[in-house]
Amino acid sequence: MAAANDRLGSSFVKILKDTHSSYGGYDYTFVDGDPPDNYICLICTLVSRDPHQVSCCFNIYCKSCLDKHRKKNSMNGTFSCPACRKLLDSKSYFKDGRLEREIKALKVQCTIEECDWKGAISDIKAHVMACPYRMVDCSLGCGEKICYKEVEAHLSDCPKRIVSCQYCKDEGPHDFITSSAHLDECSSYPVKCSNEGCEFTQERFWFTHHEQNCPKAIVYCEYSNLGCDKLIKREEQEKHNEESMKEHLQMAIKRVDTLQTKCAGMKCAGCSSSQVLKMNNSSSYKYGGYKMMLCVYANGHGKGKGTHVSCYTALVPGEYDDELGWPFEGEVTVELLNQEEDENHKKLIIKYDDSTPEDCKERVTKTMSQRWGKAQFIAHSDPGFQDFTYGFLGPWYFRVSARVTSKTKPWLV
Repeated sequence: MAAANDRLGSSFVKILKDTHSSYGGYDYTFVDGDPPDNYICLICTLVSRDPHQVSCCFNIYCKSCLDKHRKKNSMNGTFSCPACRKLLDSKSYFKDGRLEREIKALKVQCTIEECDWKGAISDIKAHVMACPYRMVDCSLGCGEKICYKEVEAHLSDCPKRIVSCQYCKDEGPHDFITSSAHLDECSSYPVKCSNEGCEFTQERFWFTHHEQNCPKAIVYCEYSNLGCDKLIKREEQEKHNEESMKEHLQMAIKRVDTLQTKCAGMKCAGCSSSQVLKMNNSSSYKYGGYKMMLCVYANGHGKGKGTHVSCYTALVPGEYDDELGWPFEGEVTVELLNQEEDENHKKLIIKYDDSTPEDCKERVTKTMSQRWGKAQFIAHSDPGFQDFTYGFLGPWYFRVSARVTSKTKPWLV
């Protein structure tokens, strides 16, 4: 009984043994002191679980303890009783239902030290599963163990909780969405121009256009191909041209003299209504004086998000806008070129007509108009997307052509 007392009186924290295993007796702290000796299994020396009585000496054992003893010591189907050593077989012991009811009515303490719950053995399994002090693994997979009563608070602040990016609205684990791994690639993250003196801030996706036109950017002189090696701010280009007109003219004359003999026999190619763009980022192009930008989302946009390549065009400020008719009317044909053969190109026709929203075709004076095109241009499931026929690993080649029907101002013609 002393060995049983040592075990029954232990106070260290443990998860219920009967929650994880059906072998052995009940190892609890009993509220009313040590149970009677006749409740104790003589094999495991704990209070019997599923108590069975042997027919020889009428002692009590846990059924699992007795089964294990019989399996280990059986010869020709018989084994000796652990207490009186008489021979027994599988029919020599039976369940003591009355004793089991008495044992399951014994009051015990929760096996978790911080918890002050007390109740019957028959209820402790259900209690432990809902015990507010039970340690559980985070269901979101962050790797932490949390006290059961603090699960809700943890889940609301878990680094693996699913959140939406405040910029692009993509969803993902909090620790990823708020990290540089996402924010450095987020297409809608606001980026400030790095050029000294420029306060422009815009979404990353549209920032490429600004970089190409920032007035504070340091650029080569427009006449660098003639030999002018000055680096100036883009906004000072016109002033520089006026101040350096004489020098530029002398450079041009010198260049013409050099090229005169080289130009013999050359013919000027006729202007085409289309052009091919090698595209890694947004590309701009001009047609009939109108200036436009081609915008492509590899992973889709809007209804095409995550399933399609999306393709749009947008108007941007151009140098001839004062002479052009507005709103812009016509149609733009975009073809993603098959890089393996000169056929089976992916074609999209974007029409600018009465059905086009006004903010997509009116003249713009700042950044760009609203996009106009197709959110579901090419499905990711398209065979060409799978076997890289169209260069989906980049760069992409787009052939863009336009038919302009807008009328210029007649008094300027």
